[in-house]
Formats: sequence, structure tokens, C-alpha cells
Amino acid sequence: MNDQSSGLPHEPADDEPEGDRRERAASVQRRIMQQRARLAAEHERVRPPSRWVEKTLALIAALGVVCIVALGFDAFLTSMQKVLRMMDQQEQRQEEERRKKEPIPAYVVPPEPQK
Repeated sequence: MNDQSSGLPHEPADDEPEGDRRERAASVQRRIMQQRARLAAEHERVRPPSRWVEKTLALIAALGVVCIVALGFDAFLTSMQKVLRMMDQQEQRQEEERRKKEPIPAYVVPPEPQK
């Protein structure tokens, strides 16, 4: 009940002295570190793949977005100009109708003759 093991199977006791075991462990660690260093050096020599396709696609997509926004803005301004032109025409028609409905004076004083 009072077992304080780590859950790993127990290793059988070796007849080797503690110093030999440490030397082997250090040797294995050195080999692993050398292999890692060799792999890292090989990895540094390898050039990463060029990503010109991705960059080109990103540039095309960005230009597409800019064109869509510009065309949308142009369409908005065009429609606003049409609305303002229609409002001006409507105002002119209303002004003409108002002038037609104004009473006509009964007589007109002729302008003074110019000398």
C-alpha cells in the first residue's frame, strides 16, 4: 500500500560500477548531441523553397480586392450623381410649375425708352 514507485518496471541491479554507467550515459548523450548538431548543420545548408507562387497569388488577390473596392466606390459616386441630377431636375420642374401658377399682372408698365 505504501509503494512509492514511479510506475515504471524495476531495472535489475547491474554488476557494473556506477562510473561505467555514467560514462556510457555521457557517451550516448554526446552521440545524440553530435547527431542533432549534424542534422541542424544540414538543415541550415538547405535553402527554403521559394514561395513565388504563393506571393504571386497573394498579389493578384490583393489587386482584385483593390479593384473591387474601387469599382464599388465608383458605382456609388455615379449613383449619387444621378440622384442629385434627378433632384435638380425635379426642383427645376417645380420652379417652372410655380411660375406658371403665379398670377399674371393685369398691366405692365413699359420700360422707359432709352435715349
